[in-house]
Amino acid sequence: MKIKKIAAMVLSGVLAIGLLSGCGSNSKDSKGKEDKAGTESTEGSKESGSSDAEYQWTCGVNLPTDHPYYTGCVKFGELMNEKSGGRISLEVYPSAQLGNERDVVEALQMGSVDFTLVSAAPLSNFTHDFEVFDFPYIFSNTEHAYSVLDSEIGRTMLDNLENYDLVGLELLENGFYYISCDSKVEHPADMKGVKIRSLESQMQVDAYNNLGANGIAMAFSEVYTALQNGTLNATGLTPAVIGSNNIDQVQSYVAATNHFYAAAPLLMSKVVYDGLDEDLQKVVREAAAEARDWQRAESQKYNEEMLKKIKETGCEIIEIDVDEWKEAMVPAIEEAYVGEGKLIDADVYQKIKDMDPTAK
Repeated sequence: MKIKKIAAMVLSGVLAIGLLSGCGSNSKDSKGKEDKAGTESTEGSKESGSSDAEYQWTCGVNLPTDHPYYTGCVKFGELMNEKSGGRISLEVYPSAQLGNERDVVEALQMGSVDFTLVSAAPLSNFTHDFEVFDFPYIFSNTEHAYSVLDSEIGRTMLDNLENYDLVGLELLENGFYYISCDSKVEHPADMKGVKIRSLESQMQVDAYNNLGANGIAMAFSEVYTALQNGTLNATGLTPAVIGSNNIDQVQSYVAATNHFYAAAPLLMSKVVYDGLDEDLQKVVREAAAEARDWQRAESQKYNEEMLKKIKETGCEIIEIDVDEWKEAMVPAIEEAYVGEGKLIDADVYQKIKDMDPTAK
């Protein structure tokens, strides 16, 4: 079966060849084993629908099977199967089994993987539209985030991805970032000298560096080991990711900073999408919209569950003064990144601020 070829090639480290030789509309079932010792390894893929479905699609995500990235994609597959009358099945591969986020996005462009749910950061390699999600405190709360994501601003971001052989279906989520650290972080000044992992985003790196920290852009797959060996001593991640990947076992403190919001675009290969008739394109989009609402609710619930888990492992949860952190992080990034000729369009930035329910 073709998907077995992928698994073998991924295990041997030849990801690019594996993606080209097996994924896509004819992929079949495959099972893996769980390994809780690491940060991302987990059990094998989950297929939604029958293995004899007319369209057998693959989806790669970067996080483990208990994270809402994975469960949200499984739900999406179930909805497509139901709405298509069994014509569609979706096999979801967790824990970067098909490669890291950038790898899988590039595989979508080639049509060798069909779907992915990723953080917004890898898309900044193609368009600056998604840079806004790397801006500190861009959203005041979940209500504010959802209102922007579901507005014309969010829809335009997604639609523009067609210029890069990607179909942006919906914006799901990971949630708000906390700072985990091996020393107590309560005030911005406590970040001085802290080696903190950032997404591969210069804006995020700068936001940390402006606090006196040492922001280090690093692939997520390297984070746990880097915390163990001292290359890093802090991370900016959601409670869901901290807890599900056992990062709380190598950190002592978690500060509830809520400084970044992690939107998660659900993407489809344009090559695959364009090959469908209009009825199935409608099925995909309707299923994506329903999965979006389901996944967001699961994300909120899961982040709360992981906060409890983090406390139980002995990490101290630090409450912070949000206004103090905003004052320390926002002005310098605003000056550097917002305005004519800069990464963030001033009009879009102002529209997002105007939609803040706490500012009215």
